Amino acid sequence: MNEEDKKKIEAYSKKTPLYLSRRKFDDQGTLTEVICSNCKVFKPLSEYYKNKVEIDGIDHKCKICKTKK
Repeated sequence: MNEEDKKKIEAYSKKTPLYLSRRKFDDQGTLTEVICSNCKVFKPLSEYYKNKVEIDGIDHKCKICKTKK
């Protein structure tokens, strides 16, 4: 799979209802909060570690849940 195909998949994934239901955006469309996959609470981006593998570059678990393991 080439880089162009990866970008198309990423762009499509960001428009799916599941992706959008787990994130909150401000009026300008900037991502402001994400729901933690472990504790199921919306938290600001500062509560998450960065993760290059994820679509939006944010880990799916908050810092607190990530350190609990």
